[in-house]
Amino acid sequence: MLKLIRQPSYLITLILFSLTGILHAQTATVSTKKTPIEKEVLLIKSNGTDTSINTFITKVEYYSNSFNSMTSLLAKGFDTVEISRQLPRIDSLLKFIKGGNSVNDRSNTLRSLYVIRDILTHQEDQLSEWQATLAGYNTRLVQIQSNLIQIKEDRALSYVPADSLLKDEYREQMDGLNRKWKRMDASNRKVMRQIGLLQSLVVQNYINVTNYKERVNTALRNFGKRAFSEEYPYLWQSGRSDYAKSFGAAYDKTISTNEQLLDYFVSANWPVHIWCLLIFAGFYGWTLYTTRKIRNENEDRDTVLNQAHYIPRNTLLSALVVAFLLGTFLYDHPPVVFVELMMLVVLISTGLLIRKVWPAHIFKFWMMIVLLSIVSGISNLFLLASYTDRIVIFILGIVGSATGYLLLKTVRAKEAGYPPKTVLLLQIFIGLQSLSVLANLFGRFSLAKILLVTSLFGLWQALSLVVFVRVIMEAVFLQLEASKENDGVPTYFDFQGLQQRFKTALNVVAIVLWLILLAGNLNILDSVYDFLSGILTQPRKIGETAFTFGSVIIFLIIIYVASLISKAITYFFEFADFHSSSQTRKNKLSSSILLVKLGIFSVGFLLAIAASGIPIERITIILGALSVGIGFGLQTIVNNLVSGIILAIEKPVQIGDLIEIGTRSGTVKSMGIRASKIATSDGSEVIVPNGDLLSQHLVNWTLSDKHRRVELIIGVTYGSDLNRVLALLRGIVDTRDDIMHDPAAMVLIHNFGPSSVDFRILFWVPEIGNWLTLKSQVLSDIYEVFYREGIEMPFPQTDVHLHYPENQDKLPEERKDTEATKPKTSEPTIDKL
Repeated sequence: MLKLIRQPSYLITLILFSLTGILHAQTATVSTKKTPIEKEVLLIKSNGTDTSINTFITKVEYYSNSFNSMTSLLAKGFDTVEISRQLPRIDSLLKFIKGGNSVNDRSNTLRSLYVIRDILTHQEDQLSEWQATLAGYNTRLVQIQSNLIQIKEDRALSYVPADSLLKDEYREQMDGLNRKWKRMDASNRKVMRQIGLLQSLVVQNYINVTNYKERVNTALRNFGKRAFSEEYPYLWQSGRSDYAKSFGAAYDKTISTNEQLLDYFVSANWPVHIWCLLIFAGFYGWTLYTTRKIRNENEDRDTVLNQAHYIPRNTLLSALVVAFLLGTFLYDHPPVVFVELMMLVVLISTGLLIRKVWPAHIFKFWMMIVLLSIVSGISNLFLLASYTDRIVIFILGIVGSATGYLLLKTVRAKEAGYPPKTVLLLQIFIGLQSLSVLANLFGRFSLAKILLVTSLFGLWQALSLVVFVRVIMEAVFLQLEASKENDGVPTYFDFQGLQQRFKTALNVVAIVLWLILLAGNLNILDSVYDFLSGILTQPRKIGETAFTFGSVIIFLIIIYVASLISKAITYFFEFADFHSSSQTRKNKLSSSILLVKLGIFSVGFLLAIAASGIPIERITIILGALSVGIGFGLQTIVNNLVSGIILAIEKPVQIGDLIEIGTRSGTVKSMGIRASKIATSDGSEVIVPNGDLLSQHLVNWTLSDKHRRVELIIGVTYGSDLNRVLALLRGIVDTRDDIMHDPAAMVLIHNFGPSSVDFRILFWVPEIGNWLTLKSQVLSDIYEVFYREGIEMPFPQTDVHLHYPENQDKLPEERKDTEATKPKTSEPTIDKL
C-alpha cells in the first residue's frame, strides 16, 4: 500500500475520473454539466470504441497489487513481540515498588527514594519510546484502512457489462477482488486491535509511572528538610524501639529490591554494556600491543618503560580503571547497586596499581579507605533505617576521621613525593567525616550517611582520577614511542614534558569528572543538572539579539577544544622535526604546521557557530564591523596574519631553520598565526612578527641544505717554505672525515701581510650546527702540525731604537760639566719601527 500512496496523486485522480465518466456514459446518467474527461469518454463511445472492460481489468490488477503490498507490510512491519514480553514485567515491577515502598514511610532513607525514582525514570523512558513506536504503527495501519475504504467506495468497480461472456469475467474478477479485500480488512483490523490494546496498556502504565514519580519527587524535596531536622533521638538516647524496622527486616528489603533493580537494569542496557566492553577490550589491546612492541623492538626499552609506572607493570588493571571509570558516565540514571559494583572494580584495580608506586604508608591508608568504603557502600544500599545501621555509620565516621588525621600529619611533615592536592583532599575528608559523626550524634542520620559516603567515595575517586589521567598519558606516550621509526618520526618523548604540556587540559577534565561523581555521591546530580539546564537554556536578549548562556558556553568550549588540538598537533610535529634524521626540507613534518593550525581554528570556529545556533547573518554583521576596524587600527595584525599564510604557502622559512634577520640570528622555534619565535644562541627567544620576516632582508642558512662554508686565515713568517705549508694545510683538511669532500676544500695564498704570509683555507661543514666545533678542531690541528714541523707563526711585534746625545760615552761627572756649559739642543728620542 505504501507504493500506492507514493504514486503521484494526479494519476489516481485521472483514473478515477476516467472510470466515473465511462460508467456514467454506459448507464445514461450523465449530468448536464460534463467534465472534460466525461466528454472525451462520450466521444470515444460515439465513435464505436468501448474501452470500459479494459479499464476495469487494469483497475482490478492495480488493486490486487496494492493488496499484496499491504499484506507484505502487515507481515513484516509491526514487531510488537518485545513490547508484549516486557509490559508484564514492567507492570509487576511497578506493583512491587508500590506495594513494598510507601513514599511517606518515615523509615525510608534518601537512598530508597532515589532507587524508586531511578526505577520509575527507566520505566518512563522505556514507555515513552514504546508510545512513539506504537503511534507510528497505528498511523500506518490507519492509512491502510483509509485506502481500503477508498477501494470499497470506488464506483468504477460497479460497472457490469451487458455481454454475458464479459459479465462472467467481471463477476470472477470481482469475487477475487472482494475476497482479497475482506482478508486484508480483517487482518488490518486485527492488527489495529492489537496495537490499540498495547497502546492502551502502555499509556496506562505511563500515567501510573508519571503520577508515582511525581509523588517520589515531592518526597525527595521534603527529605532535605527532614534530613536537616531531628529525624531520630540523640544517639545516646536512642534505642531499637525508635525505628520502625529491625536490621533483619531492613536487610531483607534491601536485598530483594536491589536484586530486582539490578536484574531490570542489566537486562535493559545491553547496548551500553557492549560499549563498555569495547572500551575495555580496545584500550587493553592497544596498550598491550604498544608495550610488547617497545619491549621487542626498542633498543632503549628500559629507558622508555621506566618513565611509565602503571601500564607496563599491569596492563590489565590499567584497562579496568579506564573502562569502568568511563563506563560510569555512559549509563543514564544507573542504580546505586550497579554504580557501587563498578566503583568497587575501580577501587581495587587502583589499589593494586599504586601498591608498588606510591609510598607504603599511602598504600596502607588506601587499604583502610577500601575497607571503610566497602562497609559504607553496603550501608548506603539499605532502603530502611535501623538502629544497627546508625551505630555502624557512627563507628565508621570515627575510624575515618582518625585515619585521615594520622595520614595528614605524615603528609605535612614531607609533602614532596605525594600526589598533588593531597593535603587539601585530606582536610576535606576529615571535615566531612567529623560532620558525619556530629550529625549522627544529634539525630540527623540521613545527613550523617550522606556525608560519610561522600567523604569516603570522593577521596578515593579523586585519587583514582589522578591514576586515570596518568594512565591515559602513559598510553599516548607509549604509542608515540612504539611508532618510532628511523625516517623522521619522533624519537624519545619525555613523559614529564608531555604531561606538563597538557597539564591544564588534563586537570580540567579530571576536575569536571570528579565534580560529577561528587554530585552523584551527594544525590544532587539531577537537581544540579536541572538548575544548570534552566539557567543555560533560558532565552535572553541584548537589544534584538537573542541568545542563551548554553550557546555561549558551547561556543567557548568548541573554540577551547580546537586550541587544544592545535597545540597538541603543533607539539608533536615540532618534536618530530627536532628529532628528525632527515636533512631535506620536503620531509619536514612541520612544513605546513601553520596551515594546519589555521585549518583547525577555522573548522572549530564554524562548528562553534553551528553548535551554538548563532545566525549566519549575525556573523556577516560582525565581519563587516571587523572590516571597518581593520581599516582604522588593525592593519598591522592583518598584515602579520596574511604574512603568516604566505610564509606557510611559499615556505621561505620553516621550523628548525637557522636564520638571520636584522641584528638577530637563531633557530626558528615556532611559527604562529601572528608572529614567530626565534631561539638565539645565548638562550633568549625573540618574537618576530610575520610581517617583518617578509619585509626585511632575511638570511636563511638552511633554506636548501644545512651545509656551511668555513673560512680560516693562517699566517706564517717570511722565509717559510710556501709549498711545504700548502701541503701541510691540504693534508689537514683532506684527511678529516667531518669535512665535506664535495665541494672540495681549498687552500690558497691569501695575502702578504706586514709580518706574515697569509693563507686562506675554505672548507664545507655538512651540519651547520657543528661548524664552530669543527673550526676549533681544525685550528688545533694546524697549530700542532706547525709546531711539530717547525713552521713559525708570526705574531705582532714592535722594534724600539734609542738615540742618545754625543757625550753619552763620558763619565757622569764630565757629562755634568759639559751639559752645564753647553746649551740643551736635543733630548733622547725613541723611534718606533
